[in-house]
Amino acid sequence: MHLAKMFTKRPFRLVLLIIIVLAVYKLALFSPFEQSIIKRVAVNNLVTLYITQASAGATTRYSYRYYLLDASKNEEEVNKFISNEKQQPFLITDGENASAVIKENSIYLKIKGTIYSYQSSAAYSNKIGTFSIPVYLTASPW
Repeated sequence: MHLAKMFTKRPFRLVLLIIIVLAVYKLALFSPFEQSIIKRVAVNNLVTLYITQASAGATTRYSYRYYLLDASKNEEEVNKFISNEKQQPFLITDGENASAVIKENSIYLKIKGTIYSYQSSAAYSNKIGTFSIPVYLTASPW
């Protein structure tokens, strides 16, 4: 009987509340979102186009994300940049068979599928400053 009274005390409730808060916090940080680089295209000697395949779990379709990055970045720096959720790609689509052609420091993309986000002037930063590359997009739903 004396043991049963111990579990109704406030310290036990406080410890239980702390455990629940920590568990909720850990679950909130868990994200199944993953990206992997599937293609690299050199735009010029200063910038490279990276295309990634992103997955948010088993019940979602793959999305393809397009980033411009300084050509001097190594593989580790590129993966760190892409994994940062604050970095936004200039194009997000579900079209897996996109073609990228580089002409005169411009990017020409041809995509079949849904486009979720697009910026026609993609920017990238390097040691000198921030620059933009024109992007021309041809898209069709099929």
